Amino acid sequence: MLIINDDFIDQLITTLHANVTAINSLTKIVETENKLLRLAGSLPTGNRQVESLKELSTRIAEITFNVEDVRNEQR
Repeated sequence: MLIINDDFIDQLITTLHANVTAINSLTKIVETENKLLRLAGSLPTGNRQVESLKELSTRIAEITFNVEDVRNEQR
């Protein structure tokens, strides 16, 4: 079985969590932009972006949980 350095795994988990946080913030920005466009009478263009960002965030969170499981198994 391949053993991965704990420091590397911890850093990877931290980075993945940061990515999820950044993507969630970007999602909120796009959602706010869409609301402002609707108020101005324009068609929002970011609806697909919002769904894609939410899906990406979910997938990265799943990867994070898998990495955490690997770390816990190694300990």
